Amino acid sequence: MERGWAAFAVIFAGIFGSTAGVADPMPIRVGWVVTPGHLAPLIEALGKREPGVFKHLGKSYVLQTTRFQGTTLQIQAQAIGDLDVAALSTAALALAITNAKLEERVVADVVADGVEGFYSENYVVAADGPIKTIEDVKGKRIATNAIGSASDAAMRTMFRKHGVKDSDFATVETNFTNMPAMLDGGKVDLIGTLPQFLKQLRGNPNKYRVLFTGREAVGPTQAVLWGMRAETIAAHRPVFVDFFEDHIRAVRWFLDPTNREAALDLLAGVTKLPKEELDFAFSKDDFYHSPDARPELDSVQREIDEAVKLGVLPQRVEIRPKYVDLSLIEEAKKRIDGK
Repeated sequence: MERGWAAFAVIFAGIFGSTAGVADPMPIRVGWVVTPGHLAPLIEALGKREPGVFKHLGKSYVLQTTRFQGTTLQIQAQAIGDLDVAALSTAALALAITNAKLEERVVADVVADGVEGFYSENYVVAADGPIKTIEDVKGKRIATNAIGSASDAAMRTMFRKHGVKDSDFATVETNFTNMPAMLDGGKVDLIGTLPQFLKQLRGNPNKYRVLFTGREAVGPTQAVLWGMRAETIAAHRPVFVDFFEDHIRAVRWFLDPTNREAALDLLAGVTKLPKEELDFAFSKDDFYHSPDARPELDSVQREIDEAVKLGVLPQRVEIRPKYVDLSLIEEAKKRIDGK
């Protein structure tokens, strides 16, 4: 079992840098946390395998992907100009606007949690461990990938609904890949788990128990979105429309059932994991991806409002209309679909 958990560690490694040998394409720097939920680190591999999917990669732009442990860590990278497209949780979006004072714009979908029929993050405890109810979290050690991430915000919201404050438990920040082993070793008492761990959880009901899901905590949510600074969009708008046209084509390619075997082959090649361990990807056992890269804005606002009400976030922000710019994906979609 430990070997099985450990094998997934490589899925989170940063893989791709810039594409060389192209005259004057603009580098687009994109942040990501986990793959295949975050598709950014797979796109360059797809571009090499299926160049017909992309019309602009290597011409008007090249892709530079950077892996972060959580979404909130990308706020600083954006603030200092090291990141063009940040993968942000709703909490990170709010903090980028209210705390970092960035002119942030919601521009696209990354992943949604809890969409009917698709995966929702499982918050897991040991079946024979000390946590039987959510109230039992008090005095325990709770794992999180990063404070303010989508996983972390949903978890804390659920705790607050049951009268559990941040000061009632100890927070241990660690990579998602480390969490199962830490739970097995008694170093933490609750972890969040991603789709790649679903098979192990289902296969060990006497060892692991799902305490609650992200959907139960916050409902269907736009768990992670892409955010860009307004000045970045204004400075290079035509290139970003090119990028989003390619991106939407790539998302649709991964989601197309006729490409499933090829998509899993590509994912296995990138992650160096056996293909049979990746069969959750791009299926109903995975997070939901919008085929148009369109974020669900109502859920973004609802989650921010709920987090402020429960004290998870310090200040409310009204995201529409000021902090939303869907014109990039809308123009990109029109190029593809003609409408």
